[in-house]
Amino acid sequence: MATQNPFDMSALFASFDPQAIAKQLQDGFSGAAVPGIDTSSLVETQRKNMELLMTTNQAMLAGSQALIQRQAGMLQEAIAEVTNAAKTLTTSGNPSEVSAKQVELLQAAFEKALSNSNEISNMIRDTQDSVANKVNSRIAESLQELKETISKVK
Repeated sequence: MATQNPFDMSALFASFDPQAIAKQLQDGFSGAAVPGIDTSSLVETQRKNMELLMTTNQAMLAGSQALIQRQAGMLQEAIAEVTNAAKTLTTSGNPSEVSAKQVELLQAAFEKALSNSNEISNMIRDTQDSVANKVNSRIAESLQELKETISKVK
């Protein structure tokens, strides 16, 4: 029996169609004419905003999935390291060798945890930066489009 991945959010977005939403907006605006304002440009702006929403949601989802996969990999690596450490400690002879080996293992574990933490932080920051750049760019474009639409008002 196959189990569904609880982190797969693609089903949530399967029915979301920004083109259909833009069409609904266009149909809604087609009956309401505002004198001097090109409603088709407003609809086009909203269509672009919906597309941005979809791409940013997909980017965040992909980033989250990559993060979860990497964390799972880190957990597997940690389990393997603990297993090896336990084997190493059980084969050591005298107590001073065991103590020295424990200190070495603790230091290595700390350095690995710090490295993993930095990697996770970088993954999160890269995803957030990518999405923020897209949103900032679209906001600037949207404001320019609005400015152009308003400038055409007679």
